[in-house]
Amino acid sequence: MSLIGQYLALPQEVISELSEGTLLFKDIDRNAYGMLDIDRSWEGIHFLLCDTDYNGTPPEGYVVPLLNDQSLKIPDFSTFYLKDDQVQEAAAYLDTLTTEQLRAKYSSERFVKEKIYPLFEGADAEGFWDYLISHLTEIQKFYRIAASKGQGIVFYIV
Repeated sequence: MSLIGQYLALPQEVISELSEGTLLFKDIDRNAYGMLDIDRSWEGIHFLLCDTDYNGTPPEGYVVPLLNDQSLKIPDFSTFYLKDDQVQEAAAYLDTLTTEQLRAKYSSERFVKEKIYPLFEGADAEGFWDYLISHLTEIQKFYRIAASKGQGIVFYIV
């Protein structure tokens, strides 16, 4: 199983319909909206920012939103949503981060000890750092664009 993380930027009206259950995620033409694939970096980024593997505290917990109270009930994969104001908050937070701050938080030993996917014992710790930062940079760009358009975001793992 791949466990690939993907983002979809959607108008707030669509986010509302999804969260209320009046629109099903499977009925959305995902190709019609802005998308971002972050490969398998999602859990590592969430852990780096939040120091937990799930339900991180906002605003950092909105970057890779693994939020129990904002999940969509989809049988085949995990799906979470953010409202437009939460996207704005996350984008503002991301703009405050520096590589130096993040590097100071990164410990490959801790990632391995906590079994944070996809870093495992014997893996290239420096390569993994580069992998996380490159995807986090793409997430920052994606959030900036979505925030500037007043969009919400759906994050899903397939």
